[in-house]
Amino acid sequence: MSTYVLVIENNAISDLALEVTQAVLANTEDAETVMEGQSPLALAQALSDFFQIAGALEAGAAHLEQDELDELCAYGLDLLDRLAFLVRKIEIMDKRDTVARMFAAMGVWVARRGATIDNLEGVADGFGMIVNATSATDELRTLCELMEEVIQAVSVRLQLDEDRGDAWRPWRVINLNAGIAATRSLDPALMERTFENMGRRLPYDMPAFLADGMHQAAFQSVPDTVKDVMRRHMERWPANAPH
Repeated sequence: MSTYVLVIENNAISDLALEVTQAVLANTEDAETVMEGQSPLALAQALSDFFQIAGALEAGAAHLEQDELDELCAYGLDLLDRLAFLVRKIEIMDKRDTVARMFAAMGVWVARRGATIDNLEGVADGFGMIVNATSATDELRTLCELMEEVIQAVSVRLQLDEDRGDAWRPWRVINLNAGIAATRSLDPALMERTFENMGRRLPYDMPAFLADGMHQAAFQSVPDTVKDVMRRHMERWPANAPH
């Protein structure tokens, strides 16, 4: 899976959604069972309508007030959630990577429109899949930067991170994956920026995150400059210290 196919343009995201939708429609009978008798064609039409409006916004042919923009983008992410749910339930396994790219690209597209993201789960999971499947340092650097764009657009409600009992909450998932991407990019400057952000957003996760990163670095050929960044931040976030 390559981030170079992660194109942040409406037509490209629409094409990904269409590919997934066609796979669902090819299993219409199973989809209708999951949807309790409703046709997936209605979802397909809703997605088509959404991307038409999104295309007009991207081209500057339409304008929405902030609350209308937030509502439209939330609606688009909700439609993608419904589509991804069908993919999981019908077990269309060969489209999971496409769903991941679709969500990740959509998250950045929404952020670049200036909308607030309050539905982060699909986007966070999508980026997580891509990061885990990527080894090229330049691609990991790009992924980290794209995730930061999304993170900055996330709603205050999610940023407060009050539901800390859920280890898989999207706010935690996307920030940890940004840290993983930064570390694996072997870019000390990017690591510094990302770790500083993580220290503000996930202070309670920093000791374990850094300890795990340093443990992995010990068994890999990692430049000393990278290890130095990790050591400095480990001194700031020692294990078993109050946060």
